[in-house]
Order: sequence, then structure tokens, then C-alpha cells
Amino acid sequence: MDGLGFPNDKPRKSLVKQTYDTGDNLIETVGVQYDTGRGVLWLDNCSLTDISQDVKNGGYRSNNMKVANKINSSIVMIYLEKNWFRTHIITLILVTLFFTGCKQRSEEAGIERVSIAFQKWVGYGPLYLAQEKGFFKEEGIELVFIDEQLDSARRDAFKQGMLDCEAGTIDLLISKRSQDTPIVAVLEIDHSLGSDGIVATEEITTVEDLIGKKVAFARDDVGETFISYLFNKKGLSLKDITIVPKGPDDAWLTFLNGEVDAAVTWEPWLSKAAEKTGGHILISTKDEPEIIIDTLNVREDIVKNNPELVKGLMRGWFKALKYYKENPVEASEIIAKHYDITPEKYRIQVEGLLWEDYATQIRSDEEREWIKAFNIISELKFMNGRIPKKPDVERSMNRNLLKELYK
Repeated sequence: MDGLGFPNDKPRKSLVKQTYDTGDNLIETVGVQYDTGRGVLWLDNCSLTDISQDVKNGGYRSNNMKVANKINSSIVMIYLEKNWFRTHIITLILVTLFFTGCKQRSEEAGIERVSIAFQKWVGYGPLYLAQEKGFFKEEGIELVFIDEQLDSARRDAFKQGMLDCEAGTIDLLISKRSQDTPIVAVLEIDHSLGSDGIVATEEITTVEDLIGKKVAFARDDVGETFISYLFNKKGLSLKDITIVPKGPDDAWLTFLNGEVDAAVTWEPWLSKAAEKTGGHILISTKDEPEIIIDTLNVREDIVKNNPELVKGLMRGWFKALKYYKENPVEASEIIAKHYDITPEKYRIQVEGLLWEDYATQIRSDEEREWIKAFNIISELKFMNGRIPKKPDVERSMNRNLLKELYK
């Protein structure tokens, strides 16, 4: 039996779509029906705890079919179909269910629910600010936050059309585009200027000193991209270090616990790891500022079919940036709770990144920065065998809506 009480053998499944006429509107709910061998299980808008309890009783069938949240039911569907309750996407489901659960979605007129996923990075804080200050609501948007750390889970959700957008680094955009994931970058979120880096023990004082040492980082993620970039510039190879692969939010803990000599990480963890006795930040994006850029990536069909929605996301973002710059204390109090740090620490940590306003983002040199970083990383990942092909930079970015934003 697995953790939810299901038989270990993969059960027979069928996709079920049902439409309900409430008298006011039509409600479509999508779910997966499973024959577990102990009864029929229907997965819809309900909690995993409820599912677990009811399966132990022989099966589950939702008795209270409410308005389907596309992300909720569909992500569960992807999760079951691909891996049969493998843990790598459990966070995506649980967080989505936490926000939407079995409750009826908002019926407020003119409000459209949009899902966004990202890793835990302080540069994305204004997204929380925009939501809580009502800047997205002013644009007719309710943002549903999905804290999914693994890029592969987000890629699969995008391909199934079940995730609307993400905040992520250009290297992760390259990985997805190389696998024909239908997303494009539409907006720069931030530029790392010290908030990403390598923390190491005190006897390691140069990048060359990492040779022969144990280094923790997330494979095929921004951590690997950063150290690969540094090594490539110096003619070194990752084969010359002992790689300790860890999840994006675990590498710093490995260093803190003394299990490795160095770790590649980012804020809020970079500062925490550097607090270790005998530890220090070896090198960061303050020294190498051109390589780590975060962008807002949106599904291509949404960009094509609902450009005003995408523009609303952009305007909400720029409103949040303006508010933060004018009210940093209040804004950091709103944001910091999402990172389990104090507002003061949040304000310090974001000093290592750059949020650019609208006027800066539409400049031609800004576009050249995007393209330069994209091509450098694309070549590096292809050379290291991390991507099957180098994606087309022009097809991976769409700055047209940004340029037209306030016209």
C-alpha cells in the first residue's frame, strides 16, 4: 500500500468530464476515475486527506460537486497519470488544494483566476504584494500561487495546459523551450546582483579551490547553471568536483549541516548558509551580474488568445514595484511572511537584485541583455548535454505586449 492507502499496483483509470446546469450557468468539472481494486475512486475538488479516509472505506465519490477549478483537478490528473503519487509533484497538488480546496471558486464579476508557480526566491515577493494590495484585482485578476520547486513538474503542467504562468530564471525557460514547452517570456521580473552565489568553507577562497571538493546544488537548475558558467569561464569541468545533487531548497542545508564543502544557492538561503561558523560567500552574482535574469513566462495560447489578461498581470507587477519603492517598510512587512524572515532581512536580501521599472524594461539595450544571457546559457546547457537542442531565442520571448502596455 502507498501513503494514501492505495494498492501499489497502478489502478485502471479513466478521465471523466461532467457538466452541471445550476440554473445560472454551466459548471464543468474534470476528474480522474480510478478502479483501485477496492472500489472506484473519483478525484475532484477535494482534499487528499478526505480521499485517503474514503479509500480506506472502499472508495470515494464526491457528493458535493462544485465549480471545478481547472488547476486543482487537472494537476491531480497529471500527477496520477504520470507517476502514480510520486512525491516530486505532491507540493503542487497540496498547495493548489490548500488555496482552492473543495470550496466554490469566486463568482465575483469580472475576476479571472490565474495560476502561477515558482520557486522560493525573494525576487518574486512583489507578486504577493500585488495580490494582497489588490493591484491584480484592479486588473480583474485573482492570482493562485503554487509553490512548486521542481521545474519538471511545472513543465509537465504547462504541456497539459493546466498551469497558466510562472516566474523563473532564463535557464529554466531554456530547458522548457528545448522540450517544446509552449511558454514565452513576456516581462523581466528581476536581475540578480548578489542574491545568487556559492557559499563555501573558509579554506576555499577561489573557484579553482572547489576542485576535488563536494559541492551541493540542484541539477539542471539555476544552481548548476551558475557554477557551470563560472567553471566554463575558467576552463574547468564539473567532472573535477564531487556533485551532491539536492533539491532547489535543500542545498544550503547540506552545507549548513557540514555534509559538503560548498553549495550553490540563493536568497533567502544564501545569507543563512553564510552564517555557518567558518563559512563565507565565495562568489555571487554581484561578481558575475550578467547571467541570472528572472522572467514572467506565460503559456503561448494565453498570450495569443487573451493578451489583455497578460497585460493586466504586467500592470499589477509594475504597480507593486512602485509601491515597494515608495513604501519599503510596509511592503516588506507584507512580503516577508511568505519567506519566513523578518521584514528587515527581506529588505537587506533584495538589495542583491534589481527590479527594473517599465521605462527601463522597454529599452532596446534591455532586450539585448535578455538575448545575450539566453544565448550564453543555451550554448552552455547544450554543450553539457542538459538540453536536446538549442531553442530559438526569438520564439522564446515576446516583448510586444510589454511595449504596448500603456498605449
